[in-house]
Amino acid sequence: MQEEMQSKRPQEALRASELRYRRLFETAQDGILILNAHTGHITDVNPFMVNLLGYSYDEFIGRPLWEIGPFKDIKECKLAFLELQEKEYIRYESLPLETKDGRSIAVEFVSNVYGLSGGTRVIQCNIRDITKRKQVEDARHRTDEEARRFFEANPAGSYVASPDGRLITCNSAFARMLGFASVEEAMKVDLVSLYPDRASREVFLRLLRKRGRLEHNEAELRRKDGSLVHAVENAAAAFDERGELAEIHGCLMDASEWKQTNQLRQAHEKKPLFHLKTFLSKAGPGRTIVFVPGKQILFEQGKRGNAVFYILAGAVKLTVDAQGKESTIALLGPGTFAGKECIASPRPRSTASARALTNCTILRIERKEMLHVIQHEKTFAAFFLDYLLARISRYQEVIMDQLLNSSEKRLARALLSLANFGNGGKAEAVVPKIHQEELAGIVGTTRARISFFMNRFRKLGFVAYKGQSSITIRTAKLSGFVMA
Repeated sequence: MQEEMQSKRPQEALRASELRYRRLFETAQDGILILNAHTGHITDVNPFMVNLLGYSYDEFIGRPLWEIGPFKDIKECKLAFLELQEKEYIRYESLPLETKDGRSIAVEFVSNVYGLSGGTRVIQCNIRDITKRKQVEDARHRTDEEARRFFEANPAGSYVASPDGRLITCNSAFARMLGFASVEEAMKVDLVSLYPDRASREVFLRLLRKRGRLEHNEAELRRKDGSLVHAVENAAAAFDERGELAEIHGCLMDASEWKQTNQLRQAHEKKPLFHLKTFLSKAGPGRTIVFVPGKQILFEQGKRGNAVFYILAGAVKLTVDAQGKESTIALLGPGTFAGKECIASPRPRSTASARALTNCTILRIERKEMLHVIQHEKTFAAFFLDYLLARISRYQEVIMDQLLNSSEKRLARALLSLANFGNGGKAEAVVPKIHQEELAGIVGTTRARISFFMNRFRKLGFVAYKGQSSITIRTAKLSGFVMA
């Protein structure tokens, strides 16, 4: 009797192990396919995979992987199977697939070969849906390309450099201003060598480290041929996590040319001087101040764009729609632009949709007026380029948030974005109250979690409610929590 019980124990342990594996297989939140390692025929598929691609269990079982609908058009599929038999491991970071109902999705595809008891060898394919992440990355890439076009087209000499004088990038106007034949030639020059007086360079760096931003800073610079140019520079500092100066973003303008141009304009056209704050806060030629009630759509993805929107008050949400699935890519508050892509091409179409989250006051700038002011007002061109560069950094932070940070920190960053923190925002900002359902969609979590986090932020002194319609965001405290 004792011998019989001992013989049953390994069998019971094996059954328990198989049961545990089956439970994991059935409840996994990634798609899993099991293939015969010799023939490539599918022997098992989990429910998540069935739901992801829309094919039934029976449509998978018993067929080679390369005959299943989503994999039919992937020419390398059979070759990859042969490679997998040899190497026993293969991975695709991003593989485009099409579901049975015609939707396009992107997946991460990892396959391993391993042996079972009795000498049977199988292939396990793990398939993870990364469509949302790809949409965010694609939106960032479009923004990067857009910023690069504006950077190159800027009539001011724009550059990015390290504190020791190494040029990271510059545009054609920068090269021409300093007498270089091309951007490539200018990139070989040490920026420090362009200063006749090294001490003035040190003063510039000291002020930039202290203030974080310099406007209309005058400097004498040496051209390639040795002649001097009197330049006016706007510069912004980028600091690393230790608070050290990491990069300098600057725009140079030839002061003598600027003075001559303005004197001619005043003499012949009697045109008033351009004031950036006035342009962005008041109606005028090609500019209208409009009131937009909450939930109203400003523009829709795929439709023609004919204006840029500058937010004076309120909050706007940017979303992209891929095969009926809406994803939030940005939350815009006062001091930000929406619809910038309308000035990127002659027949522009919006790459995203914009909707007011709260009642908003917005400056609507006609496309023609926006192009005119970029081309003819260097002050605005430099300001707009600085803004685009800052938005690129913000999109990169959003992607890192999605990949690495918790829902709580993503909510904190969304609130800081709403308060315009890091772009001239105040230590305490009073903003319109946004429904928790909207915040849940922006952060990518549930309303219950948003409610829990907001109550916790209130107790910690990060936020304070002012009646039913507004909320105070204490940006200094909240940013300290994000950086912790």
